[in-house]
Amino acid sequence: MEEEMKLRIAKGCIVIMPVIGTLGLFIFTFVGKIIYGWGLFVIMLLLSGIINQFFFRCPHCGKSIPANATLNQKYCPLCGADLGLIDSPFSYYSKCKKNKNGQYQAYTTVGYLAFIVGTAIVLFIVVALLGFDSVFKGTGRILILAALALGFLIGMMCRCIVGSAAKLDKEHLYYSKIPGRWKCYDISDIKEQAKLHKPFYHVVRGYVMMTNQGVVAIPVATYKGGKEFLQKLTEYINEPMVDIMPEMVASKRSEEGKKAEVEYRAYKDSIKEKGEN
Repeated sequence: MEEEMKLRIAKGCIVIMPVIGTLGLFIFTFVGKIIYGWGLFVIMLLLSGIINQFFFRCPHCGKSIPANATLNQKYCPLCGADLGLIDSPFSYYSKCKKNKNGQYQAYTTVGYLAFIVGTAIVLFIVVALLGFDSVFKGTGRILILAALALGFLIGMMCRCIVGSAAKLDKEHLYYSKIPGRWKCYDISDIKEQAKLHKPFYHVVRGYVMMTNQGVVAIPVATYKGGKEFLQKLTEYINEPMVDIMPEMVASKRSEEGKKAEVEYRAYKDSIKEKGEN
């Protein structure tokens, strides 16, 4: 319990310090001391990083937990052990649900959140610099549009780099890495391909399958409710359900991640060899 409490305190500090820095930046900007605001902002970010590196460590393997795992998972991405952190709906940045047509939909909200936060920060700075009365006039309007554009760009980058979306019904599997751009895979084709190339679970990439469009990996563990999504997918393609930990994505630096990557490369090489023969 003592180790779990230390982790919770460290996690709280890691999350709250950047917030304090951002609020300080706004306040100091409003009072005309923007240089102090930026100083506080940088110091809070550095302290957050130091705490993450030296105090936010897995009590089981003793290694520093990567910063990108601070909010979105309750298991150690290096050894897979339960960290004992309090489960909260705010700790997830993805969702999985079943719509009224029986189609399963899984998606990440990180892009939307990045857009909202990024736009809000820039807008606050614009308001602080120009004043509320001037922000809707002349240069203020241009800066507001620029803030929206920057927020949109940040959101798109976050969505493309760490986000994704997937849809599933009895006939098709859809996957999107770039917003608005979907790839459709026939369930019947995946079933046929599975006879020659057995699907497997990659602890970093997700559920790996062969299709007539090439190899596809669905990161089911990154979706809250992704286990149910994978349960249905394996049922539709007549493959055994694999054992995954919901909201658990291993780090590329973990031993499991390295082994899975070797298996993934061997899987792709075997496909090439069969294609050449």
